[in-house]
Amino acid sequence: MTTHIDLQTLPEPNIIESLSYQDILTERKARFIEYAPEYAQALELESDPINVWLQVESYREALLRQRINEAAASNLLAKAKNNDLLHLGAFYGVSRLDKESDEDYRLRIRDNTIASSTAGSGVHYRKHALNAAPTEILDVSVQSLKDGVVTVTVLGEKDHDVDEVVSKVTQAVTASDVKMLTDTVEVNKADLKYIEVEADVYLQENTSERVFNELQAALTLAWEQEARLGWDLTPSWLSAQLHKKGVRDVVLHKPDKRQNIDKTQCAAMGAITLKLCQ
Repeated sequence: MTTHIDLQTLPEPNIIESLSYQDILTERKARFIEYAPEYAQALELESDPINVWLQVESYREALLRQRINEAAASNLLAKAKNNDLLHLGAFYGVSRLDKESDEDYRLRIRDNTIASSTAGSGVHYRKHALNAAPTEILDVSVQSLKDGVVTVTVLGEKDHDVDEVVSKVTQAVTASDVKMLTDTVEVNKADLKYIEVEADVYLQENTSERVFNELQAALTLAWEQEARLGWDLTPSWLSAQLHKKGVRDVVLHKPDKRQNIDKTQCAAMGAITLKLCQ
């Protein structure tokens, strides 16, 4: 199967220049003195009109180069935002969904582009699965653990009938113009692995108890944003989420080890028990 390129790990493009107003000003002063050395002493005075003029022009140059950087970035999938990203999506034939974030839209453009040239691959099936019910699906994984059998696992969004979503995906990925003749495609809903969390929380001196009271809601939000198919839950991640400003220490009792989650599973939040300790 095709390996996804993580857009966030790509190096900074050479076309995007690292800018420093001070470097531009220094370069301009040096060039000016090269052509008019008799003004070198005058340029040592910040208030000299020539110095002020060079500062203004250097600032304008920095703004111009920054605008060039932004124009270059707007044409790169990894960096384009808002309407610039919308135009890139239109070029690749991918429309933005209602309320879809830039990051989610960016990944769909990437996946759709890969899938269009790799029929029968994992990306190909994932694209068609996601497009079957884009607002009702949180994640999709595709595996082929034995020849000729493709397993599609669907993680539905909250408040949607997962069986109905699975039915839509099944219809999409088994369509005659999608499924490879030699493939047997199975579509299953994700296996939710409920994980309990128990922790003792110690606040720093003079910290409001409100900090403790807000921890569970913050943990819930972070969990919902991170939890996807195959995402392993680790004690270190949980401790980091609970270690908000004002928290002195966190002693995690459950889970006491890494929770390994395979591509057919999703780590779901079980009972959360946080104890405020002195």
